[in-house]
Amino acid sequence: MEKLKKSIALAVEAYKAGNLSKASEDAKKLIIANPKVVFLYNFLGLISAEQKKIDAALKYYNDGINLDPNFALLYNNLGLLYANNKKNPLKAEALYKKSISLDKTIPEPYNNLGSLYKSLDKFKESIYCYKKAISINDNFAHFYHNLGNVYVTVGNFLEAKKYFKIAINKDPNYSNSHRTLSRLIKYTEEEEHIFQMNEVYKSLKPDDVENRVNICFGLGKANEDIKEYKKSFAFYKEANETQRKKINFSIESVKKIMLEIKECFNEKIYEKYNECGYLERSPIFILGMPRSGTTLVEQIISNHPDAFGCDEQFFIPDIINKNLKNHTMNLFSADGIQFDKNNLKLFGKHYVNKIENISKQKIRTTDKLPENFFWIGFIKLILPNSKIIHCTRNSKDNCLSIYKNHFPSGNINYAYKLNEIVEYYNLYDDLINHWNVTLPKFIYNLKYENLISNPNTEIKKLINFCDLQWNDDCLNFHKNKRAIRTASDVQARSKLYGSSIDSWKNYEKFLSSFFEKLTT
Repeated sequence: MEKLKKSIALAVEAYKAGNLSKASEDAKKLIIANPKVVFLYNFLGLISAEQKKIDAALKYYNDGINLDPNFALLYNNLGLLYANNKKNPLKAEALYKKSISLDKTIPEPYNNLGSLYKSLDKFKESIYCYKKAISINDNFAHFYHNLGNVYVTVGNFLEAKKYFKIAINKDPNYSNSHRTLSRLIKYTEEEEHIFQMNEVYKSLKPDDVENRVNICFGLGKANEDIKEYKKSFAFYKEANETQRKKINFSIESVKKIMLEIKECFNEKIYEKYNECGYLERSPIFILGMPRSGTTLVEQIISNHPDAFGCDEQFFIPDIINKNLKNHTMNLFSADGIQFDKNNLKLFGKHYVNKIENISKQKIRTTDKLPENFFWIGFIKLILPNSKIIHCTRNSKDNCLSIYKNHFPSGNINYAYKLNEIVEYYNLYDDLINHWNVTLPKFIYNLKYENLISNPNTEIKKLINFCDLQWNDDCLNFHKNKRAIRTASDVQARSKLYGSSIDSWKNYEKFLSSFFEKLTT
């Protein structure tokens, strides 16, 4: 038994060091020699999940459960697979609850159930679960951080700051909480948190990528607040350069996609597929570059009693990927494969069904996935009565704002080099021009600066475009209590302010050589 413990410890050590192949090889040898040790099935499941071998992980977890149906962590880890990989929240919820029923002394299933409920907008249940995890283990910073994130999502920034600070007190080097807390503080030179982040920064090893990214973004924000722009830019630059090393991104692939889209979605296609698509609903798509005001616009519209803000939904990209992934965009072209007009209607109906599942049957729904600007032409084909609101902003402010923010989801991989941001912006601008020419009167172009300088007029025009009766609640959007999950979660809960307009000028000497290449 002592020899087995030592062998397991060595395999676990390899796993923690990131040597997954060695950990897997060692664990498989151990399981052959010790087929009744349930821990090994759980361990191999964890390794397989880390290696993205989801089916193998499922098998190991289920084999472990068959061996010992009372091993609580197996159900917890199996629940994670169903939540994150199999996209089956009901199954995941049942597995987490099964884990809890078997052993109420382990905090992980409560924490994971809290994350599941947060993803399902069940915020009270989420908060309860995170607090239960904390009651079991009150020294683990990650639980406090997760709880703080829920409070950010629902707009309770005081509670959020409290829990981020507790997380930092539990673990002074917990960089996720440092970065997220920095977004909630308006710094002065005396603010203690700047000194805390500086101390963490000094202690970081060169290869500590994740922590370096988080702390540098936090210090960039803090130094910006106190008008130390040289220091601020240096930290933003380090954060972005460090993150960019992790990312596989090619601007050439974006160019190729946009060229195909422009060639495919031309005037001829709308003559060919005239009066197609699903006509019975007119959802509102709010789109544009990230950090262009899409979240703000959704807050305004969704504060109308007849509208529901559905946040960023990937329903349109999912339809594209599922139905066009084996073809080029030329599928729609006059010389390409003939497309069944009935399918266009089915695609539109599929989208409407998906959005109605979360929209509580409101008259108007908004979908504010910014990158839907790629698919304006496709949206016109499947939902010809839909509304398109294109949010635009001073290109220099927009590009800088992207550079100053971290996007951990991995969906905005061009965000970490200024020359790539600028080139991407130019491609986006060219595509938007194409849509405005090809589909005149289909797109409502809303300029952020106009909204800030003349909110009453611009908001009334916006609501009228959405075919909604005027309601004064739309002017009080900052009181909107709906959940916000984007990088604009703090700003969109504030009254309109103009301090971000021309903010790029604070960094002009660092940016001019990049921004001179902007085409607009």
